[in-house]
Amino acid sequence: MEYTLLIHGDERVWNAMSEAEEAELDAAHGRFGRQMHEAGVTVRYGGGLRRSCSARLVVPGPDTPVSDGPYREGHEHLGGLWVIDVPDEATAVSWARRMPAAPGDLVEVRPVRVT
Repeated sequence: MEYTLLIHGDERVWNAMSEAEEAELDAAHGRFGRQMHEAGVTVRYGGGLRRSCSARLVVPGPDTPVSDGPYREGHEHLGGLWVIDVPDEATAVSWARRMPAAPGDLVEVRPVRVT
């Protein structure tokens, strides 16, 4: 079954990181992806997202407004995600526990609904 591992964090923490700290976190995610692959996990996708100031909110439909995003308010933002195929939720949670994270980050584990 496919699960997303969604990384939620306070962008103020990410913005305060030095380039070296951010590079190390990126490298840690690269190692994390290799560890999952070596353990037999099918990794469908993994990647970080650019800062929220680059996001746009779009109301579906023709000629609808577009505004800055990603959310209307708040300090927590979606920072990245992994989409993995594992046997069950417990396995997805076990990988989420091992994910590299910035201070205060949370990882949301959510099943993917295949349409």
